[in-house]
Amino acid sequence: MYVEAFPGSKLNGASFLLDGNADQPVIALSGRGKRLDMVLFTLLHEVAHIVLGHVSPDRLVIDEDSSDDEPSEKAADEKAGAWQIPGGLPTPPHAVRKGWIDTNAARIGVHPVLVLGRLQKDKALDYRTALAKGAPTVTTYLERWA
Repeated sequence: MYVEAFPGSKLNGASFLLDGNADQPVIALSGRGKRLDMVLFTLLHEVAHIVLGHVSPDRLVIDEDSSDDEPSEKAADEKAGAWQIPGGLPTPPHAVRKGWIDTNAARIGVHPVLVLGRLQKDKALDYRTALAKGAPTVTTYLERWA
């Protein structure tokens, strides 16, 4: 389900079991970040929490943008990253260029913004890089879920 992010909130997503029923997992996305790679990573991260058994009738998982060192968060990040970029990326050159991103995206079979986002998440590229200009967003798609 989609609920627009509250102003000033750092909430990215949450996962829980509907009425505590393990057969009815629910994932909520705020769409915070709006870029395809960020929202897809959040979705995969929440799916990972469910697949890895982090969600239970007693436990609701809420993910905010923070530097959480909790083992379940690291595990969900690793699983989501493996799903988003199967096989990972080669070590990028010191100065990453659009051509390198496009070549690796084509090799893996993903949209270039997913490679860009992975490089940013891995801190190989700054989040304010000009390479992100014009990156696809998902807002219009998420609003259809409301």
